[in-house]
This record gives sequence, structure tokens and C-alpha cells, in this order.
Amino acid sequence: MSRKAGFSNSPTVLTSFVGRRRELAKVRECLASSRLVTLTGAAGCGKTRLALRAADGLVDRYADGVCWVALARLADPALLAQTAARALRVPEQPERTALEALVGALQGRELLLVLDNCEHLLSACRELAERLLAETAVSALATSREPLGVMGEKRYPVAPLETPPASLATDTVDGIAQYDAVQLFVDRARAIVPAFELTTGNAGVIAGICRNLDGIPLAIELASARLNVLTAEQIAARLDNHFELLPVAAHVAYSYHETLRGAIAWSYDLLSDREQILLRRLSVFAGGCSLRTVEAVCAGEGVDREQVLELISSLVNKSLVVAETLQRTEARYSLLETIRQYGQEKLKEANEWAHIRDRHLRCFLRLVEETEPKVKGEYQQLWLNWLEDEVDNIRAALAWSLECGQVEAGLRIATALYQFWTIRDYREEALSWFRRLLARAHEDLPLVVRLNALVYASLMAGFHGRTALQMKYADEAAALGEAAGREDKQALASALAAQAFAVRKAGDPNSAFTLALRAIELLRELGDPYELGLGLTIHSFLAMSVGDYEQARAMLDEGLPLLRQTGNTYRIAMALNNKGDLARCEQNHAAAVAAYDESIALLREIEADRDLASALHNQGHALLHVGEVERARALFRESMAIQHEQQNSMGMAECLLGFAALAIADQAPGAGVRLLGAAEAIGGSQVTSEWAATRLAYEHYLQRARANLGEATFLEEQAVGRRLSLEEAVAFALETADEGAAAAVARRKLDELTPRQLEVAILVAQAKSNDEIAEELVVSKRTVETHVSHILGKLGFESRTQIVRWALESGLIQPSE
Repeated sequence: MSRKAGFSNSPTVLTSFVGRRRELAKVRECLASSRLVTLTGAAGCGKTRLALRAADGLVDRYADGVCWVALARLADPALLAQTAARALRVPEQPERTALEALVGALQGRELLLVLDNCEHLLSACRELAERLLAETAVSALATSREPLGVMGEKRYPVAPLETPPASLATDTVDGIAQYDAVQLFVDRARAIVPAFELTTGNAGVIAGICRNLDGIPLAIELASARLNVLTAEQIAARLDNHFELLPVAAHVAYSYHETLRGAIAWSYDLLSDREQILLRRLSVFAGGCSLRTVEAVCAGEGVDREQVLELISSLVNKSLVVAETLQRTEARYSLLETIRQYGQEKLKEANEWAHIRDRHLRCFLRLVEETEPKVKGEYQQLWLNWLEDEVDNIRAALAWSLECGQVEAGLRIATALYQFWTIRDYREEALSWFRRLLARAHEDLPLVVRLNALVYASLMAGFHGRTALQMKYADEAAALGEAAGREDKQALASALAAQAFAVRKAGDPNSAFTLALRAIELLRELGDPYELGLGLTIHSFLAMSVGDYEQARAMLDEGLPLLRQTGNTYRIAMALNNKGDLARCEQNHAAAVAAYDESIALLREIEADRDLASALHNQGHALLHVGEVERARALFRESMAIQHEQQNSMGMAECLLGFAALAIADQAPGAGVRLLGAAEAIGGSQVTSEWAATRLAYEHYLQRARANLGEATFLEEQAVGRRLSLEEAVAFALETADEGAAAAVARRKLDELTPRQLEVAILVAQAKSNDEIAEELVVSKRTVETHVSHILGKLGFESRTQIVRWALESGLIQPSE
């Protein structure tokens, strides 16, 4: 993970920030003296807006910027670390939990992490904060209705906005206007009614409204939003009626939460019946919704489908629904979390909770199953982005499927999302859903649903190196597939493929290849171009694993055109990557370069960074063999940068192989062997022998370095490399690459000099004066001066000192000279 000062992913807020100058200064002061500051206070008191404003003002204080993690709609504490990791662009790592990966990624970083709305995830947030404070230098700003309870935490209570006292003269407009609560009311009122002004006629009324609402920002915004249909006096009267049991003198002791609840209830009571129905039904959505999902879930029984847009528009105008319409192809609607919670209460009171949650589940089941083939097609990136927007709703649907026992629906959703989980790096979360759902599955579950879920659960377990679990699910899938027999060839083929991957992972590539061939034969009988193309191209790497390159080539030659017909960008890219691997295995490196080039372009297009890093590394090896050393150097660097940003230790270990090859190509075999030793020690067989082309590259450079160094030096350097930590190895790899680049530049400059100029340059590097050079070469001093001038010009230097440094880098002289 690499950030620059000034980075911030804080959400964009369309309304202005009002007041809070003292609070802002205090929060920033707290962060200067404590690494964990928690803004506490009741719902609606403005904690989030204050945190947002404070963080925006601190972006340049932290070298790695500010990262905002929104938690309001996260229902599952188990996903906290993963949610934070995604905000920081830290991917899942097979050998580590999401929390371990996150902590590892943040080590050595100077960052402000903002955790917004922690109260419903208090225990998980406490654990995360404790780990971050103990193991990293990161600072954290949290918002919560109660403190996290972490040692060293500094708590800052966020009070409501200051309101004018009742004793203040109501005709003192300037005096009343100084209070933050009034300023907020006026600011929001002008957004609704641009001509609105604070006058001697309404100042007292508005001051009373702000006092009545205890200065709670959300309550004030809800009240001011009514100015398009009510006067300030009417708003005040209705609030007074609603709180008729709350005399002004009692407001000090009155609960802020109850005041806010009353303000929301007041706004809710003013809605028409249809608006109330829609608002409470909207509360089932997590992370927002689109018009079509609202129509699918909320229409019917009191709200006609054609009325939905009009009703949403009305709720937006009343500040009860937030609409996002800028820089989007489809408008998105959401509720503030406090209003969403109130809506859920009203939904339960109306006995609609289970019914609307069922609709929500059915809606997203239908949508993800409709999207599954589209994710395999030409507009893959578009549909991946759509699924990314809906990931919170998908989680809510999966959670409800578990809660209400609709396991079949949950498994169908998880299965249909396989490509999304894989490409966008949700693999750990996907495995968690599969495990929970399969644990709840009953015997009456349709065979194909259970089998497909077992297949994908097995693959997800394999991604995370959980071989025993991978084999368990694969064997269960295979047993079901055999039971289905020849009547369901697709099911059996999928089961056999899963079993092949598991068997290979367990160390038996020959048996795995036999299973793969049987699966391909079934797919061939089915006649589905996509499934056959996918099976052929995926299983080609098994053919490479057993050294059957002819079979691998036949599979790719047949399968890749089939995938191209479907337009599945990701699968085409991965097939091309396999094609490049095969070309390297067959020592056809020019063909490998061409295949990898196309694969890399496609992976960049769909932002599949994890697979892109691997393809870049593969391409680097191919380029070294065709003599394009500097291009290979750039790709190895890019690959390492991606793997480092993602804190993928296995990926970084694999990159060490590329830097080792680069060092050997740069005539630094000792450094190359050291890096090969580090890669082997850190990554083990998963790095050095997992893929056929990588294994061959490892063995090739190992033998080449051994021959160049001699056995004693080889073993010594290898032992040094095996003792390096990952961090030390990466630093050494980058340093060695820099030295190699400098030497390459020096060698290129060497070719630009004539023999006489080279002779003069060596003498200059030996610290000889022009007179001494003239005497040694038996030429005039003026001739020497001309040569030196031409040397400086050709090499792009300005001083004789630079010539000395260049001569050392090019090996023209030794340091002792």
C-alpha cells in the first residue's frame, strides 16, 4: 500500500459545513497528542460531519494521507477488518486473516484512519484499534455513540450546536445569527428557499425551533426542509404540539436521542400514507438503491410501481432521502443511518419486516443470477462495477437468507457471484458465506445447488491454501456429481474440475490431469462454447504441470477462440496468460511476449490487479529472454509495486524471482542467487514450483548463477538470501535493480565514445590533469581540452567528477585506481 501526502478517500458532501470552529480546533489538538480519538455523542449530533471536516483539514499532516472507512451499513462484525482493508486497497492474502493483512499493510505507514459509526460493531472496532495502536504507527479518528474502551483513547464528546438562550432579545437579529444552530437552519433553509432571510420578524421563532430541537443538526435539517411548504411559525407550532409535554425549562435534561427521534417522528407523521410506506420499505436497503430495485422491492400493497419515482422525489425534497445523480449513469438513493433505523422500526410495527426482507432477497437473487452471464460477456467491467455498488445489499440478502433459513437462495447468490468474488478479491468473504450457508443446508436442497456451492467453496478454499477444506468440499461435490450420473453432465464436470484442482494442490498432478480430461470430455458432450472454452484453457496449466506441452497447446488453441466468442474479458486474459506460460515452457519467448501483452492490456481494462501483477511478472521473464532488459526491469518494478501495495507476501516472494533473473542478466550473479534463496525461503514450493513456467525459470537462473559463481560462492550467497526477511529481500531487490539500471546506462554511454575519447575519459577518471594527459598521449593540451569537452557533451555530464563516477559504474576503472 503506497499513499502520498494529500491522499483522501473521504466522501463528498454536497451541503456546506456550518460552525464548529472551536470543536474543529479541539479535535485536531486531540489528534496531535493522541493516536486514537473517539468522537462520542447521540445520533444526529454531527459526529460524522465533524470528523469529515477535521480529517479534511489534516490530510497534509500525514505522509500517507487520510483513509475513511464507513461502517454504518456494515452489519457483520466479522467483515470489519476486510472493509477497512478494502478502503485501504489491501487485498486478501491466502496465508493471513484480513486483520493480520491489514495490520501488516499499515506497518511503517503514517496515516489517519477514520472509522465512522462504530457503535454497533464496538467489540470488533476495539480489537482493530488495539491491534493498530500496538503494532503500527497509524492514528485513528472514530465516531461512536460510546467510547471504544481502548487504552490510550482520548474521548471527545460532540455536543449539539449551540442555540440562543431564551433570555436573548428576539429582535436582536445579529446576536441570534451568531449561534451555530441558527446558522445551520438558515443555510439549509436557503437551499430550499433561496430568498429566505433571518429577520426581526422570524429570528425569535427560528431561535425557538433550534432550542426546541436541542441544537441537534439532523433535527434542524429535517425541520428547515419543511420551509417549502410551511412557514417558520407553522414549523414551530407543530414542534410545540409534538413536544407539548416538554417545557423549555426541561430541555437541558431531555435526552438528545429522544429529541432526534421526535424530530424524525414529526417529519414521518407529516408524510402522506404512500410516502410513509415507501420510506419504511426503503430501510431494508443497505448501501443505497437504484430506482429499479426500489420498484422491485417496495412497490405493491399501497404503492403503485408508477408512483415510486414521484414519491422518491418528494422524499428527497423533504431531506429524508439522499439522491446521488452526479457522475453516475444511474441515480442512487440512500437514507441517513438514523432515519434508516427509524424506518426499520416502523416497518416492523407495520408487520412488513419479514415480507419486505423476503422481497429484497428475491430481488437480489434475481439480479445477481441475471448478471452472472453478463459478467462473462463483453461489458464485464460495467457489470463488475454494478455488483461493487450493490455489495452491501448483497451482504444484507445473504445475511437474511441465513437468518430466515432460506439457504438455497443464499447459496445461489454466492455461487452466481463467483467471478465477482474472484476478480474483485472478495475470496475470503465468499468462503465465509459458503461455509456458513453449507453448514445450514438441509438434505432437501436441490442437488445442483448444493453441488455448485461445494465446487465454488472448494475453489475459494484453494485460493487461501486451505487444502484439507478444499479437498473435503471437492470430494463431497464429486460424490454428488457421480450420483447425478450422466443425466447432469454439467454438474459432474464441475465436480471433477474441483476435484482435479484439489488433487493437484495435494501434490498429485498426474491424477489431477486425468480428472481434468474426464471433465473436458463431459463439457465437449454438452456443447456449451463458454464452458468448454473455460474448461480447456483452465486445465491447460495441468497439462503443463505434467510436461505435456502438446496437449496444453491443443487445449489453448481450441479453448481460446471459444472464449473470444463470448467476450469474457477476464477469462480471455487468463487464457492468454496460460498461453504465454506455455510459450515460455517451449522456449518460444517472442510468442510469450505477444500473449502476455494482450493479457496485460485486458487485465488493466477490468482492474484485476492481483492477476495483473502476476502477468506483469511473467512478461518480465519473457522479455529478458528476447533482450529487452530495461522493459523487463520496468515490469518487474510495477509488479512488485502492486504486490507491495496489496501486501501480498506470496506475490512479493514470486517477484523476487524476477529481480533475481534481472540481476543475473545485469551480470550480478551473486545478488541473483541471494534473491533466489530469499524467494525459496519465503515463498517455498508455492512460489518456485506452483506454475510450470515459473519453475523452469527458477531452475534456469539457478543453474546459470551456479555456473558463473562457482560452488562455494553460490552456496554462501544462497545461505545469505535464505536468512533475509521479506522486507529486507524486497529492499535488496530494488537496490540491486537500481544498480543494474545505472550500470546499463553507463554501458550505453560507453558505446557513444570514440576509441581516443575513451582513452582520454579513462585518464580523466584516474584524476590526471589535462597537462598530464597531453604529455602521456603526446598531443597538445588544447586537443585534450577538445576531447574532454566532447566527452562531457556526449555523456550529458557537466563536470570531470561525473566522468569518474561513470567510469567506476562502467567498470573502466576500479575503486583502488
